[in-house]
Amino acid sequence: MTADMTAAALVPVAPQDAGVPRARPAGWAGTADPGLFGPHSVSWRVHGDPLMAVGGLRALLLQSLHPVVAHGFAAHSGYREESWGRLLRTADYVSLTTFGSTAQVEAVAGHVRRAHAGSEFVDPGDGSRRRIDEPELLLWVHTCLVDSVLVTTRRGGLDLTEDEADTFVAEQVRAGELLGVDPAAAPRSQAGVAAYLAGVRGSLHLSAPARDAVAMVLAPPIHPLLELLTPARLGWSSLAGLAFATLPAWARDMFPAPLRTGGAVVPQAAVTSSLRALRRTGRRVGSVVPALAQSHHEAQARRRLGLG
Repeated sequence: MTADMTAAALVPVAPQDAGVPRARPAGWAGTADPGLFGPHSVSWRVHGDPLMAVGGLRALLLQSLHPVVAHGFAAHSGYREESWGRLLRTADYVSLTTFGSTAQVEAVAGHVRRAHAGSEFVDPGDGSRRRIDEPELLLWVHTCLVDSVLVTTRRGGLDLTEDEADTFVAEQVRAGELLGVDPAAAPRSQAGVAAYLAGVRGSLHLSAPARDAVAMVLAPPIHPLLELLTPARLGWSSLAGLAFATLPAWARDMFPAPLRTGGAVVPQAAVTSSLRALRRTGRRVGSVVPALAQSHHEAQARRRLGLG
């Protein structure tokens, strides 16, 4: 569940040597390269939403509950020394792999695969050697992220039908396949996601490495001057707290008492209202400052495809 592992779960374009066929996205008839998804995809709508940041934080919290993934994170992540940099690179990576050209995404996907190749750690449960790119672990990371961004964006007001939400899950299967997830095992619908999470629940708990990782997600180090002169700490804590509150009750119950108790006393209706207010604010800011309405990679994609 490192920043790179989180990003790895989203890689959506197949290089020629990966065995995943290239195909033009459905609905795209233009001559320019639309990348994997294209502007008619549900993935463009979901990954371009203002609430993606909350979804990403929720995914990190949920991923931490898998004890093997948490130990892999601790063994191969520099999150203590570089938490902000890794988070920012992950956000940029997700945007690039969603909106970038085929060549751009193939290049960055190859980099992630090479970075993970051969990376091993010890499973504390049985002392066995594990790899961070095992299909089982990648499937967990992948599914947590797909579920989290879909839950937070829809709950915050992104208007998707049930069929469109299922389409988003299905679009993301190639992402997992590229990094080693068995496409036959990857969920292709919301029902499939729910069934997968239910099947894994019995093996989840908050391990010691996960506690450290969660602490870094909820309260990452901030430069003292930045913390003193800006509301950065308050803003981040609000986002992280909101992300925690969107977790399912069974997941919140696995966290320490202060978090668990705080999450329980916040009415879920208030959580939904907060998400919707945050999304409206993001959209209003984007309407006033167009450069903030979309990521750099989305803006490039729209120019590349002649979409304005």
